Amino acid sequence: MKNFFRKQAYKFQQFMIGRYGIDKLWGVLLVFFFIITLLANAFYRVSKITYYALEVMALVLVIFAIFRVFSKNIDARRAENAKWLKFENGFKGFFKFQNDKFKQRKTHKFVKCKNCKKTLRLPRHKGKINVTCPHCHTQFVVNTGKKATDNQ
Repeated sequence: MKNFFRKQAYKFQQFMIGRYGIDKLWGVLLVFFFIITLLANAFYRVSKITYYALEVMALVLVIFAIFRVFSKNIDARRAENAKWLKFENGFKGFFKFQNDKFKQRKTHKFVKCKNCKKTLRLPRHKGKINVTCPHCHTQFVVNTGKKATDNQ
């Protein structure tokens, strides 16, 4: 029995040579498939039309995911995955930046450059300071709060 499964695994490996296989986008498509299927089941008693529409959407997603795994057009699948990763990293990067801003809110002030709209991080409690944007080299004045006085 063990030998049978080894042979089947070898045959499958031979079949997959030259095909794209599994990537990050495949996993995301399957997660969306399960979410849409659960949503469809929640709508089963409410509206049959909505249920069938969601089931068709889920079926299309899983067929597309399977198509991508067995596709021999590796360059196109790689480009699709790269687009997904770029979107995902931009999305994650935005929330990471917001989290960092929140953690540093007591020690730093975040201001946007008046010219290029890039966000600059400045130390708090330095009074009015002259700032030069490192991206576009525009100079402007920013009030970072009252200077801390030395009363020692």
